This record gives sequence, structure tokens and C-alpha cells, in this order.
Amino acid sequence: MKCGLAPVISAGLLACAAADSAFAADIAVPPPPPPPPVVAPAPSYNWSGFFVGGHLGYGWDSEAITLTPDGNYLSGTIVPTIAADPRGLVVGVQYGTNWQFDRLVLGTESDFSFTEIRRSQTILTGGLTNTGEQKLPWFGTTRVRAGYAVQDNLLLYATGGLANGSAEASFSAIGNTSGAVGSRSKTLWGWALGGGLELVARACHHDEIAALRGIALGDAEADPFRCAGDERRPAGEIQFHGRIFSNAGFRAILA
Repeated sequence: MKCGLAPVISAGLLACAAADSAFAADIAVPPPPPPPPVVAPAPSYNWSGFFVGGHLGYGWDSEAITLTPDGNYLSGTIVPTIAADPRGLVVGVQYGTNWQFDRLVLGTESDFSFTEIRRSQTILTGGLTNTGEQKLPWFGTTRVRAGYAVQDNLLLYATGGLANGSAEASFSAIGNTSGAVGSRSKTLWGWALGGGLELVARACHHDEIAALRGIALGDAEADPFRCAGDERRPAGEIQFHGRIFSNAGFRAILA
């Protein structure tokens, strides 16, 4: 009797196992969960806020003092131009405000600079000593600017706006029998245009790696130069068109 029951029990176990396998095959395997959304990391530095700082650079120009003598002077005695190519150091302060929108940085900026941009020259012609000097003691600009944060701490920008400055010039032509002397100082207005690359080396400190700013100031027509000893008056004209280059600077963000 015991030997006859064994095959029946084994067959029953096999039938149950087969039924379990078929049931498992009917159950759908759930899909894997979707990957989390990719979120761009927030910039480690934000350019928004008020800034103030200083700059140190170099400026130059190619214009000369232009002179138009009247017919009382022999041709060649008064030089047509003198004291071209003024240049010199530029030092000043700057301040403004930035607003950052993702990688776009917009702002306003003003600056004021004292300069050593000047040129003097002496030329001997036909018995006269022609001496001229021109200089730009100061200038200022007020500009808007727009930039792109190439990296969180590196800004490439362009800027443009108004400019004004004080242009001064003097001239004398002195000889044995006649001469002319005169000078003029005038505040001129014009435009400024430029761009640069700015780096945040550490919090609250910006380094202006390179910045090129050009200014163009209007011409100032001088009063006729007074003459020494007679009424001969060669007219004079002062021209100054500046291209100011600032190659280094620093800024401190205050807010």
C-alpha cells in the first residue's frame, strides 16, 4: 500500500508547480521609474548688485592742434598743425549697477578719470618759433552695458553712452618782428563706445582683465590768437578726438 501512494503524491506536486509557473507568467513586470529631471545647476556667482571701484590704464589720440593763419603771415611761417599724438596715463573711479537674467547681464556704469594725456612740440619756421601744447586733464562717461557670463565668474561685455572732458590747447609763434600767442580751454561732449572682459577672482572683488573704451569729443574752435605788437591775428582751431584705453582695473561689489 505504501508503494502505491508515492507516484500519486509526486504527480500532485508536479501539477501544482506547473500551475504556479503559468500564473507567474501572466503577471506583467512594471517598467522602471523615469529618471529624475535634469536641473541646471544654479550659478555659483551672481553679477546683480551695485559696484564701485577704480581703474588704471593708458590713453592716446592721433589728433593735432590745427592752425589757419590769415594772409598777414607769409606762407610757411605758421605751421598748419602741431603737437599731434597726445598720450599718457589714466586713473579714476567707476560705479554702476548690474542685473543678471540667467547668463545675460545688463547694467549701467559711470566713471570719472584724471589723465596725463598731453603733447607739446616746438617747430622753427621762417624766423618764428612755433610752440604748441594740448592736453586732456579729465574726462567722464555715463554708459549702458550688456554682457554674457561665459562662465559663472567670467563676463564678456559691450558698453556705450555719453562722454565729456576738458580739452586745453595753447600756441605761440614768436619771432624778432612779430608773433602770435593764444590758448583755449573748453569742456567738450561726445560719445563713448567699448567693451571688455571681467573676472571675479574672489567674492566681492572683480578684476578687469582687459577693457578698451573709445571716446570721441567734439571740436572746440579757438578765438583768434592775439598777436604781439600788431593786429595780425592767425585764427586757431583746437581739435581733440580721444581713444582711451584702460588695460587694468578692479571693482568691489557692495550689494
